[in-house]
Amino acid sequence: MIVNGRECTQPIPISTRDTVHVEAVEERREGKWSVTVSSDGLQAILRMRPRVVVHRELADLPPARMLRLSVVEREERLPPLTWDELLQELSRQGIKYGIDWEACARAVTSWDEEEVVIARGVPAEPGIDGQVELLFPSDSKVPVLAGEDEPVDLRKRYVFTSVETGEILAIKHPPRLGRPGTTVKGERIAPPSPQDVILSVGEGAVLTGDGEQAVAARAGRPVVSRWRNLVRVTVLHELVHDGDVDLASGNIAFKGDILIAGNITEGMVVEAGGNVRVGGLVSGARVQAMGSILIGRNILSSVVAAGGTPAFLQGLLPQVRALADGLQQIAMAIRQLLAHPAFKQGDLKHGIGPLIKLLLEGKFYHLPSVVDTFKKQVETMPPGLADQQLEEFVREIERVLVYSPLAVRDLAEVETLAQRAAEWEQVFASPPSAEGDVVASNILNSTVIATGDVIVTGGGCYNSRIQAGKKVIVSGVFRGGEIQAGGDVQVGELGTRGGAVTKVVAGPNSVVTVKYAFEHALVLLGGQAYHFNREEKDVRLWLDKEGTLRASGTPA
Repeated sequence: MIVNGRECTQPIPISTRDTVHVEAVEERREGKWSVTVSSDGLQAILRMRPRVVVHRELADLPPARMLRLSVVEREERLPPLTWDELLQELSRQGIKYGIDWEACARAVTSWDEEEVVIARGVPAEPGIDGQVELLFPSDSKVPVLAGEDEPVDLRKRYVFTSVETGEILAIKHPPRLGRPGTTVKGERIAPPSPQDVILSVGEGAVLTGDGEQAVAARAGRPVVSRWRNLVRVTVLHELVHDGDVDLASGNIAFKGDILIAGNITEGMVVEAGGNVRVGGLVSGARVQAMGSILIGRNILSSVVAAGGTPAFLQGLLPQVRALADGLQQIAMAIRQLLAHPAFKQGDLKHGIGPLIKLLLEGKFYHLPSVVDTFKKQVETMPPGLADQQLEEFVREIERVLVYSPLAVRDLAEVETLAQRAAEWEQVFASPPSAEGDVVASNILNSTVIATGDVIVTGGGCYNSRIQAGKKVIVSGVFRGGEIQAGGDVQVGELGTRGGAVTKVVAGPNSVVTVKYAFEHALVLLGGQAYHFNREEKDVRLWLDKEGTLRASGTPA
């Protein structure tokens, strides 16, 4: 307010003779805007804060002796940028792909504080990794028991997967490349490279010429093993023995499955690289299988072990890894020597054997002893673990690194052997899981070991030891002896009235159920003991969340 040419900031008396001028001052707040590109280059984002103009007017007041002036404010919001300014900024930053012109047009007329995506790129589309499609069930596990009212016929219920000669086992689907993307600046975004897969075969299977199909070379049971991006398909052959295994037939050791129509008699041994099926009984014998063992009748005074020994296979890993590394380094050293300008090719007209011998006497002096250790380990492997290809590999590394290094003619021999060693390293680094079950009618005075389940379908077990990696099911009685299980245990009747030591040992996560338990029977769950001080029925034992042993049951 200006009175008589002087600005007044305090109340002042005025009369009709005074000259009074009142001016309402406008206020302007500048807006802000920016265009940024996201870190992945797929979005251009316009961030805006509008320009604000505050208009002020003197309020209309009625006459009064004491007039207190007041101002009415009105805020006007305006876009902070123009169309030309936005175009110049897009050009300056090189944003030229995927521009949303409608969003741009709305943004330059907007007076809101907001973020607007004004350009979008196209993300790269990842490819599809290579895959191996199996045309047979990969799980040949023994099925569980039938229901209570369903009759059990082991000879018909437990059938393993089999294939015929010429049947396609697996198909390799090569990786598919992805599609490249484009940033808002028009730059190419390369898609991640898909991973390839290697399809290989073991005994009983062959690869087609293009390496994309595995075909059964014989009838048998197909199995698959995987390690990282390597898939190996093998067909285990089945040996059928029509009669008994006795002195007339001799012991049987076979790399594949074994079907024995009769009995396995006193003192005989049957060893299989796959599964064993016995139509009769096993008496005073030893039966060992990498897979499962199905016995139609009883196990009497025998040792039966099902499931492989992966720990043994992993014991070969240090030697085969040393061989793979050593052969690769030998190949690399020879390649560098052959490429050196000072080297005369005429010195090796009879082959590269002298170079190999020189390297083995120098930097790689340790490899022959590694070969010797590896050979001894392979020779002591259980039947069914050392296949023909592994034995052939041992012979080759002996020839090249021990017996006849001077006879090696070209580098391709060493490189091929190094590749084979690397493949065996992959196999031994993560061997196929060997989970085997044992199924029998009754067990008497015997030891039964399985990496999977042990299932007794008949009257029960007497004075025997059962050890299972998973569950144990004894539908009848278990009198005298011990059950060790990694999983649950189900027993029809546990212990004896005579007090023979009968014990069940299971893990902390297991549940033990007993339909009828005699006095003096013992159950250990996770190291906690439950002693039966009286006869009980319908017993269930488990550990609760706090690790406390819980029991439910009723006196008999």
